[in-house]
Amino acid sequence: MRFFALMLAPLAFTTGAFVFAGVLTPMAEDLGTSIGAAGQLQSLFTVTCAICGPLLALLTGRFDRKSLLLLTLAYLTVMNGVSALMPGFAGLAVSRALTGALGALALPLASAMAIALVGPEKRARALAVVYGGVTLAFLSGIPLGSIIGEIYGWRASFWLASGLCAAALVMIGAFVPRVPTPPAPPKGAFRAVMRWPTTGYLLVTLIAFTAIFVVMGFVRPVVSSLTGFDGRGVGMVQMVPGLGSFLGLIIGTRLVESGARGPLVWLFAAIATAQVVFATALIGGWYGQPGLAASVVAIFIGSASLFATAPIVQSRLAEAAGPAAMLAFALNGSMVYLGQGSGVILGGAVLSTLGLAYISTAGIAVATIGLLLALRLKAQRDLPLPAQ
Repeated sequence: MRFFALMLAPLAFTTGAFVFAGVLTPMAEDLGTSIGAAGQLQSLFTVTCAICGPLLALLTGRFDRKSLLLLTLAYLTVMNGVSALMPGFAGLAVSRALTGALGALALPLASAMAIALVGPEKRARALAVVYGGVTLAFLSGIPLGSIIGEIYGWRASFWLASGLCAAALVMIGAFVPRVPTPPAPPKGAFRAVMRWPTTGYLLVTLIAFTAIFVVMGFVRPVVSSLTGFDGRGVGMVQMVPGLGSFLGLIIGTRLVESGARGPLVWLFAAIATAQVVFATALIGGWYGQPGLAASVVAIFIGSASLFATAPIVQSRLAEAAGPAAMLAFALNGSMVYLGQGSGVILGGAVLSTLGLAYISTAGIAVATIGLLLALRLKAQRDLPLPAQ
């Protein structure tokens, strides 16, 4: 039960970040702004997470982990409610930025507590359970936000996120024990992390999330243009990333355990393929059943490939960073948020300049950069070890 409770923290946090993605069009109309501008509310949330997450981790390193996580969830509960009440775009933008900035501790705190509750041999499984909350957000929380937002208005999506944060707060408070406060990172840890190949694996996370969220940040207008679905229909399609991400975690874990050579190369090739499917459908003007099929295939392949990179990157970071591994994990979390925000910013730029049909071409370009990076990392790992 304690790990299930901890899983609710990333579930609630991730749902809150993208809960309104499926009602982006009516939100933009109600706020009197463009879809591209409304989409940037997601990037404000995630970019402030990326910036503030490591800083908060350093500043709060000696605080009790459970108390800090409960305070974070209480803050998210209030701020998601504040977002629901904001009357205009400017106020909503400020509330989303503040929500992301101080809510950035939710995932790293839940992960740190999960690790502290088990022995070293079970850490990978404990982390997988916690990260499962992210996949559940895509499978259930975010689609439910789209459906509720379509029925009761987009503000109801934020109330859903607020309620999930409150539920996570109660469950963790009731079922998760306190854990020892970890020691401070070793001297020179930051310098140890910010060198190759550790930086290369951090870039893998950044580039992979950027490539996927170029489209996923604008899933409502993209899927609607291909299928004609409203928010409820889009909400059903949004369950596909949850299924894909769940499968991706399993695939990534097995690739690590089997010692597969160059798995990131194949995963970035799959991410690029997903974006090509989107581009073909959007530029070709597919509609109805062909558009729906293309959407499901592209989203499933993209999400599965994205989340398959997570176990690989985590294991490589632990290997490359050594004693500074926990700091590397925190920075990798920032790369997740920064990649999500960067993808939305890039997708919004393409949407406003070239139009919706060409939005996934940016994803293809970013995935190609990731493929080149993966090839370099593979080449380095294939080099023979130096003679002793």
